[in-house]
Amino acid sequence: MISRNNLRVLIEQKLKDEDSLISKRRYSTAFYIAGYAIELALKLKICKIFKFDKGFPENKKEFGKYQIKQNQKTDLSFSIQQISAIKTHDLFRLLFYSGVEDYIKKEYWEEWSLITKWNPGIRYEIRIRKKEAVAKINAIKILIRKIH
Repeated sequence: MISRNNLRVLIEQKLKDEDSLISKRRYSTAFYIAGYAIELALKLKICKIFKFDKGFPENKKEFGKYQIKQNQKTDLSFSIQQISAIKTHDLFRLLFYSGVEDYIKKEYWEEWSLITKWNPGIRYEIRIRKKEAVAKINAIKILIRKIH
């Protein structure tokens, strides 16, 4: 289980790492690392929405404990059926389960559209320019603030 507090700390660390990488002119890697910050922010929001009070589940057993708890509640309009639905790097899927999809897409579409191509595979991209990296990272920072 990744505690909510650890998720917050990890978000801050990723953003600090990104700042350091920008100052070293490592723009591609800075965006790659910042992408994990938005992923973690969405996972933290999922914890809040689904009342994952102990944190974000990392395996089927941990997820199963929450599923039993959720099945006892009737106020949720939908639920997560399998851990694979949220144990992902897919920002679109995480945004959907975060409960803020409509808000983000309506109010922050420009920022969201800048980061939608992020995924762990971008670590193999050699170069993005400073202007592009800074724009994407700024979008990530704005979205993180608006998600919480």
